Formats: sequence, C-alpha cells, structure tokens
Amino acid sequence: MDNLFIGKLNNLLSRVSLIDILRDKYKVVSRGGNKYTVQCPFHKDGQETNPSMSVDDDKGVYKCFTCGAKGNVITYLKEKENMSFKEAIEYLGKRFSVDVTDFFSAKSSKKDKIYLESRRINRIACNFFGKTLLLKDKNGNYFYKEAEKYLKKRKIPFSIIKEFKIGYAPPSWNALIDALAENKITINNMHILGLASVSKNNPNHYYDTFVNRIMFPIINEREEVIGFGGRSIDGKEPKYLNSKESLIFKKKSSLYGINIAKSYIMKQDEIILVEGYMDTIACHKMGIKNVVGTLGTAITEEHAKEIKRYTSNVVLALDSDEAGIKAAKAAILTLLKFDLKLTILSIKETKDLDEFFTVYDKKRFDILYNNRLHWYDYIIETEVKKEISSLSIEEKLMIINGFYRYLDVVKSETEKQMIISHVASKLSIDREAFNKDYLRTQKTNQNVSYNNSRKITKNNADNKFYYENSLIYLLALNPSLIKEAEREISVDLIKKDITREFYIRLLTLNKEASVEDALNILGNEHIANQILSKKKLYSENIYEKLEELIIKIKSGDIDSKRMEIINNHSLNDGFEAICEKAREIHLLNKQKEKLHQGSDL
Repeated sequence: MDNLFIGKLNNLLSRVSLIDILRDKYKVVSRGGNKYTVQCPFHKDGQETNPSMSVDDDKGVYKCFTCGAKGNVITYLKEKENMSFKEAIEYLGKRFSVDVTDFFSAKSSKKDKIYLESRRINRIACNFFGKTLLLKDKNGNYFYKEAEKYLKKRKIPFSIIKEFKIGYAPPSWNALIDALAENKITINNMHILGLASVSKNNPNHYYDTFVNRIMFPIINEREEVIGFGGRSIDGKEPKYLNSKESLIFKKKSSLYGINIAKSYIMKQDEIILVEGYMDTIACHKMGIKNVVGTLGTAITEEHAKEIKRYTSNVVLALDSDEAGIKAAKAAILTLLKFDLKLTILSIKETKDLDEFFTVYDKKRFDILYNNRLHWYDYIIETEVKKEISSLSIEEKLMIINGFYRYLDVVKSETEKQMIISHVASKLSIDREAFNKDYLRTQKTNQNVSYNNSRKITKNNADNKFYYENSLIYLLALNPSLIKEAEREISVDLIKKDITREFYIRLLTLNKEASVEDALNILGNEHIANQILSKKKLYSENIYEKLEELIIKIKSGDIDSKRMEIINNHSLNDGFEAICEKAREIHLLNKQKEKLHQGSDL
C-alpha cells in the first residue's frame, strides 16, 4: 500500500464517526469525552443485555471485553454489515460528506502529489516564519524588534507562540522565496499556494506575498499546515491577509485552532466559536481551550459540518458591534440547519473577547458564560431596543415576523412549538395566534417555492452558474489562458463548490500545459467528455470569450453583494445605517459601471 493511498485512507477515517454509525442500531452509554460503552453488535441477538463493547470515537476503534471482537469502522462494516472494502469506503464517503470519487483511481495520483507537496511547502514556510521570529543578534537580542514589540503589546506569551506556531515574515520581498528555493520548491508551486505573488508590471517577476507581518499558521485537525494568516504590523493594508484558496486550503471550511481545541471540544461536548486569530488566542491564553475561530468570514455550512464532527453544542461569541450582531444572526440560521444546539455570549462590555480579556479576568468570563442566551432570546434582545412592556403592536408583529425564518430551519417540531410558546410568553402575545400565523406563512412560502422551482430550467443561459461553467470549459480547452484568468478572477468569485474545485485544480497547471493535462487534472471523466464535446464552441475568439466571462463573473459578484445589502435591510435600521447601506450600494454600482466601461456587453 503506497503513501498516497494510506494518506487518503487516514484522511477519510479522521472525518467519520464510528459511534454515529453504531448509535443507529445499538444501545450507547457515554463514559465521558469521546469514549463510550456499546451493546456489542457481534453477540447473538438478545444475548447481551448490558453494553460491554468499549468504543473510543476519537481513535475510531472498538473492543468487546466479553467476546474479544475488535477493529475500526471499516472492520465493523465489513464483518457486521457484509460490505466489501470498496463498499465501506463509498458508504462512509456518502454518510459523512467526504469526496471519495477518486479514492481508487490512479488518475488521482497527480492531485494527491500536489496535495502532499503543498503540505511539505507549507510546513517549510511555517518553520521559516517561526525561526525568523526568534532570530537573535550577536548580543542575544531579538533581531526583528518590531515583531517582538507587537507580540508583547498584545500580551502573547511564548507558550502561546510555541503552541500556535506563530511566526514572522520579515520586511523583505524575497526572503521566503529564497528559503523555499533552497528546498527545491518551484516558484510556480509557491505562487499556487499564495506564498509568492506575481508582479502586475512583469509577469515573470515574483515577490513574497507576506512582508513584515506576524504569521499565524492555519493548521487542520491532522496537524497539517494548510495556509497562513498574516497580520500587518506597519499599518499596511489589508490588516489581515490570508493564503489564497488551493487544493489544500478552503477558507470557508477552515477553523483556526482546531488542531489544539478538538480534544477539549470532545471532552466538554461543546465548542465556542469566535471570529479570527486574536479572539481564539485570547481565549486559549486564559485557559479556555475549546475555542476555534473562523478566518474573518461568515460562518458557513462547511463550518457547521466540521463542528458537527466533534459536538452538537455551539456557543457563538462574535463581535458585539452591528456587523457582529448581523453575522451572529446569519450564523444562527446556518447552524440550526444542522440541528446544532445554540447559545450566544452577549458581550456588552467590549467589542470582542480579545478586548474583553485586556480588561477582565477569567472569573468575569465565567459570569458572561453562565449568562449566555439561547439563540431565540438573543434574537429578541437584539431586536428590542426598549422595555418589552412598552412595545407597540406593530413592533411586536415585526419581531414575530422576523422569527419565522428561524423557525423554518429548526428540525424538531416539538422544539419549534416550545420556542413559539416561550417567545409568545416573553412578548405577551397569544401563543395560538402566533402558531397559526406561522403555519399559514409556512404554507404560503412552500407554495411560492414550489411554483418558482417549476419556472427554473436547467439549461437557462442566465443561470447564475452558467458563466462559471463556461470559464472551466474555456480554460480546460485553452490552458494558455489560465494565468490571465487567475490574474483577473480570484477563487472566491467562483460560487459553486464543484466549479471552484475544478478552477483551483486548473490553476495548478503551468503555461505549457496541454488540453490533455487540463482534462486529466479535473479528475472527472464524465466532465472531461462533456468539455471535449464543446471543443468547437470554445476554439474561436478565445481572448474575447475570456474577457466576456471576466466581466460577467465580476458583474455577478457585484449583483450578489448588492442583493445581500438589500435583503439585510431591517425596519429597525436607523438613519445612519440606511445611509451607510445606500453608500455601499452606490459604490457597488460605480464598480459595475467601471467594469462595463469600454465593453459592448
């Protein structure tokens, strides 16, 4: 068995839960943390009344101390469910949303080699940043005093620097490039991972992406360095700069600190979810270890899936400003879809937890934690700006109408009815009338949704993913255009997951790549055949086609941002908030106007 196959197998096993499968059929008793005692599946039916099989879900193994049965999740599926090894892999992939389409394919070797090389490059870069931070002169003083000064100012102790592998990118335009080149790493691979950037004026000149920044390695649950976040210490914008997306790094599913926090999350059966590097570090510094952070992005369904692997209990601790409240409400909708139990830290004293711990100690945090709110109470608290008893009928109706979208994603009907009762009692309104109005609204929305879905045709050229798909067709059939596309279309502009994955794979090719190379790296024979069938359509006026797609994709992104602003409009918005939203929409309109200048599209 080669290293690539072992790597794929270990990756799959790290993302599945044995106890989740056993719980479907057998009695499970928790022994604390991620250890369980289970009614042994290998005893004859009815033979065992008390569970005797020990399961360590963290390690993914079981052992029965009565009959001696032992193994892992694949052993169980083969021996008890009569699956072949291949069937077991496919079952696990489908159940736990892990892509196993290339698991047994020799064609995936190129992708896997890129993945392994990406891990190696990031590991070397991480070591470089770490050594640079700790570099001393002949007198024993830190060589880069500004970096040392910044970390002291933020009160980050050496123990945390070591635990999180924090480093420093020096004020040089080629220090990292030179260090990686010494390890026989190509400039193209550095560029793919976002460690080197290409000059706008000279496409053959590259420079270090991260310059004069405190570096936060982003490490996954398998202790692999998948990317970096760099914090500017000289006022240069952006303040935080993340690695660009690649085969190894997906920003919208990454959780900062998960490699350290995962065992604490499982032990406490709860995760505290914050925003960013410094909030995460501030909590860990205070001994609160079940904390992870998003990378400055909205909380996504991919985050929810990652969280669900470790616990069903989430404490949200986002910023307390208007943007943080809006992000928390969006996160509630996302997390409820995955049946996660949600409470919210209502931080009033400071903007965020990083700032909180510069003023208060752990005991004050414990008070904040013990007074956390259920998500529905948080919604009421943030919507109501005065005493509930003084609310007008219109104000109460507005709050109730706002609750419908949250109730729609609650899985349990019993829980839904209990929330309706709680909210009705809190707002002093009739519970039955609230429930009746909600059910009527729900039925109306279902009818509208059904009618709208019938109008949508799969092959409509105005489909929001049409231009993204066309881009993949054009680049796969004309690989010479890939570098030009990369300069104009960032990965985050590609909204559809599978299309984004194809785009990332194509970006790994160099400019000498052939059509065959491009089709092979997609790793999907069906898609490759589809693309080849359109060869004639994408072989003429290719530069004009690329220019058109660049404009269409960027324009679509601007439209999405504009709609998001409009949809987030609330009747509670004050005059200043309305003006700010109008300004944002005006700027987006200007961007779109500028985009189309000189274009006949």
